[in-house]
Amino acid sequence: MNVDKSAVMNAKSAATGRWYQALAEAQAALTAHALATVVTVAGSAPRGAGSKMLITPDTLHDSLGGGRLEQLVVERARGMLARGQSGCLLEEIALGQHAQQCCGGHVQVLIELYPALAPRLALFGAGHVGQAIVTLLAPLGWQIDWRDSRPEQLTAATTPAGCEGRVERQAFNILTDLPTAKAAPASESLPVMAGSHVLVLTHDHVEDQALIAALAPRDDLASLGLIGSSSKWARFRQRLRSDLEEHQIARVRCPIGVPGIPGKRPEEIAIGVVAELLQIEARRSDEAAVNSPDKATGHGASLQGTSAQGTSLDSHGLTRQGARQLRAHFAPDAMHQTETTQKAE
Repeated sequence: MNVDKSAVMNAKSAATGRWYQALAEAQAALTAHALATVVTVAGSAPRGAGSKMLITPDTLHDSLGGGRLEQLVVERARGMLARGQSGCLLEEIALGQHAQQCCGGHVQVLIELYPALAPRLALFGAGHVGQAIVTLLAPLGWQIDWRDSRPEQLTAATTPAGCEGRVERQAFNILTDLPTAKAAPASESLPVMAGSHVLVLTHDHVEDQALIAALAPRDDLASLGLIGSSSKWARFRQRLRSDLEEHQIARVRCPIGVPGIPGKRPEEIAIGVVAELLQIEARRSDEAAVNSPDKATGHGASLQGTSAQGTSLDSHGLTRQGARQLRAHFAPDAMHQTETTQKAE
């Protein structure tokens, strides 16, 4: 069997627990995840029927056997999670033809998709405005990744009662905590999950500019906002043009907040900023519902090999008839009965 060693190593390094533990944690936190299960096996395969893996945008828990098979499943699941898709997907994979694994068997993998049920905000800055934003957003169910270069400020900041599990704090200074080599772009090392809304409102204009310079090139963020006046943004734009493309700079909102709120107190600024975020998220959710290639199907309902692109992993070579013939060849009774599920681990 050919094994993609890099994929296996990545999987092992990312694994932080068993699939059932990770599943419970992901569902409690309302974060995006997918449960992949080997449901049938014909011929030789890395793992037997009943093997499971929990997949999140950043981690893997347990294994389907590693190699190209596992990599294909992980890529498919993460791609659909990134698009906010839900439902179930039954993939038929010929290990030799599609996964380049010489064990040559045939497997069916059920992928159950659970998109994030709560929007996520990466908030840089734990000053008065940042604290007021957290006070408003956390009770609304938002997941908040709170960053500040001052550990003592971050520790002293308060979180609304009952919302502690939705706010994750991390001391972070972009001026000292990121690699500067071109081989490791800052945008790829920032502690910001794909699909997050981002607000930059640190105590330091130098940090603000460095964060915007690193974040603006990313096209996987829900939104990117910078606190400040129009004159501050004019200065920043001029400086950023030497490193960024115009379309990247255009991703930044500055000033932030809905118009018409004249107050300058932290709570008043936060109300305008949060109102704008809620508007952006509502538009984004509406657009995702309209543009989703497969409508909600409910968990447990098989899409029978369809996916975000309307095709299965076997669509580029293995037909349905071919899949049935392979199963019949390797295991004559596979058409009527799956292999005995492995004992619960």
